[in-house]
Amino acid sequence: MPAGLDVLQSIRLTRIMRAIQDVRELPADLVFLGRTSVVPALDGEIMGRYVGRVQIADLVADDAQALTYVSGHMTLETTTVPNIKHGATLTQAWLNQLAAMRAGGATQGDGGIWSDYENQTEDSLLLGIRQRMEALIVAMACDSLTYDRFGITLSAVTWGMPADLKITVATAWTDAANATPVQDLLLAAREAQVRYGIVYRRVTLSLAAFLDMIATTEFQNQARMFLAPNVSFVNLVQANTDYMRQLAANVLGFELVIYDQRYWTQDETGARTSAAYLPINLVILDTPANDHDLTVTDFANGVVTESIVAGLLPNNIVGQVPANARGPISYATAPPDLNPPNVQIWGVARGFPRKHLLQANAVLTVGNLVDPIPVGEPF
Repeated sequence: MPAGLDVLQSIRLTRIMRAIQDVRELPADLVFLGRTSVVPALDGEIMGRYVGRVQIADLVADDAQALTYVSGHMTLETTTVPNIKHGATLTQAWLNQLAAMRAGGATQGDGGIWSDYENQTEDSLLLGIRQRMEALIVAMACDSLTYDRFGITLSAVTWGMPADLKITVATAWTDAANATPVQDLLLAAREAQVRYGIVYRRVTLSLAAFLDMIATTEFQNQARMFLAPNVSFVNLVQANTDYMRQLAANVLGFELVIYDQRYWTQDETGARTSAAYLPINLVILDTPANDHDLTVTDFANGVVTESIVAGLLPNNIVGQVPANARGPISYATAPPDLNPPNVQIWGVARGFPRKHLLQANAVLTVGNLVDPIPVGEPF
C-alpha cells in the first residue's frame, strides 16, 4: 500500500454523519419548483402574446354603412434557454485512496463508502440544478433577476409583470404602530381581481415578514374579532407560529406559507455563502389553483447539448450519456491524456422559467427587514 495510506487499514470508515447545521441551509422541499411544471421546450421557441379589446357594437341605421376597427396587436417573445451546470472533481488523492481500499486489506463494508460518496455526489449535483431552477422560478415570481458569476451577467431581468402588481408599501411593516399589512395585501388582491380578473388566495412570505406583520397594531385590531370575547391579543402566545399563522389566514382570507429556505453558493475566491431563495422583505401573492397550470407558468426544459455531442468526442466519458436527453442529467469524465489523472462528475440541465399569464402573481416590498433568527453555523 502506498505510504501514508496504510492508516486506512486500521481506521475503517463505515458511515458519513452530518454535523449539526442550520436547517435553513440544508436541502429541503423546493416550494416554487413544486408549484411549477417542467415541460419540454426548444431553443429559440417563439411565443405570441395577443393584446386586444372587445369593441362595443355601434347602432347602424338601415342602409347605412357600419365601421370596422383595428382588433388588436400581437407581440412576440423568444425564450433563450441557458445551461445550468456544475461539477465535482474526484482528485488524484481521492482516487488513490479508493484504489487502496479496493486492495486486499479493505473489507466490503469499507469500500461501500466510496460508492456511497459517488452516489451522494451525483445526487448533490442534480439537487443543485433543481435549486437553481427554484431560484429562477422565485425570481420570476418577484419579476426581478440579477446574476453576475464567472462572466455571466444578467441585470434586472423581468418577465413582464404589470407595474401595479409590483408594490412597495407606503409604510414599512417594521413600523408596528403605523404599518397596515392587512390593507396592503387586501388592496393588492383587489387590484388584481378588478383590473386583471384573477383572484389571489395564497401569501408566501418569510418568517421575518410574518412576525413584523402580526406585531402591527392594525393586524392585532383586525384579529380581535376572531378571538373569544374574554381573550385579548396580549393573552396570545405569539411565539406559537402555527397558531398565529392560522389566525392570520382567518384575518386575511388567504392561505399563508412561511418560506425561509436557502441555498449555498461559492464565489471565485472559494468563499461559501448562503442566500434566501425569497428575499425576506418580499411577499408573494398568488393562487394555488394556478399550480402546474401550463397556461400560467412553466419551466422550459431543453435537450442538453452534452447528450447530443457526447458520441462525437474522444472516449473520455465514464459510462454513457443518454442521447438527446433533457436535463437534469449526470455523467462523469476523465481527461483523455490523464493529465491530471482525475475524474469529474457533472450535473447539467438546460432551461428557464416562462410566465404566460403576466398577472399570475403580485409581489410586495415591505421594508428593510432583519431576520429574527441569525443565519449561520450554530458553533
